[in-house]
Amino acid sequence: AEGLRWYEQILNRPSLPPAVESRALLGTGAMRYTQGELGHARTALVRALALAHETGDMVMVARAENLLGDVEHSVGNADAAREHFARSIEGFRALALPWGLGNSLTGMAAVVLATGDAAHAERLLDEATTVLRHTAPWFLSWALYLRAFLAVRRGHPDEAIAFVRESLTYIRQLHDTFAFVYALVPLAA
Repeated sequence: AEGLRWYEQILNRPSLPPAVESRALLGTGAMRYTQGELGHARTALVRALALAHETGDMVMVARAENLLGDVEHSVGNADAAREHFARSIEGFRALALPWGLGNSLTGMAAVVLATGDAAHAERLLDEATTVLRHTAPWFLSWALYLRAFLAVRRGHPDEAIAFVRESLTYIRQLHDTFAFVYALVPLAA
């Protein structure tokens, strides 16, 4: 809530340069997404994406596409989520940003897994895990969370527990209580 207030104060300033507005809108979209305000998140992110295209900021384009993928997946729109994640993956590959690529691959894997294609989800998670292993421990914990769920679905509890344990190692290092709660879900399953 505090972060959202700061972003809104920035957005209320007169004559905001488009690049600054795009970044503030991306932050607003992320904050609204985490608060479950998905319609408001989508509105902010669509505007952020348009401004990022306008200014040629391809990092912001890829980031906005990724967050829009998360929003669309959350509202159950798998087709739109896939399209956004695909553009985000393409963008982060072109930019050679491993944290973004791994995060986008993980998002795509979540959509693919939700639609029942476990084999494709596993391939995406394999690539995401490889990319994230040495670059982005927070995003890696999310990929490991999905790998644990995939192992549960396949009836491999020991494998699921191993993924949760590995995830908890990163979560502890990051002091991330939010991710800790997520790690418990596949463990309970």
